[in-house]
Amino acid sequence: MKSKINRIKIKYKQKIKIPEEFKKYFWDEPDGFTFLEKFILRVFKYGNFEEIKRVYDKYPSEAYDIGFRYPDIKRGIRYWLKRWKGEI
Repeated sequence: MKSKINRIKIKYKQKIKIPEEFKKYFWDEPDGFTFLEKFILRVFKYGNFEEIKRVYDKYPSEAYDIGFRYPDIKRGIRYWLKRWKGEI
């Protein structure tokens, strides 16, 4: 019996220019542009607290949505997303 793999579809497909301080997380994007969703996910995965806060301040609704759509986002990031949104 084959199991079905459920993939999460990209919702935020707009291309953005990668800010200089985040280029270290995008070794696979030599042109300096990436999808907004990929940008937020990489910062959530590799970034520190200040970087995550900076991304949330710039893209609050997108960051919140992405933070709760992907199961591999750390619990601490979800806590801060709720706190910054005012739910806690």
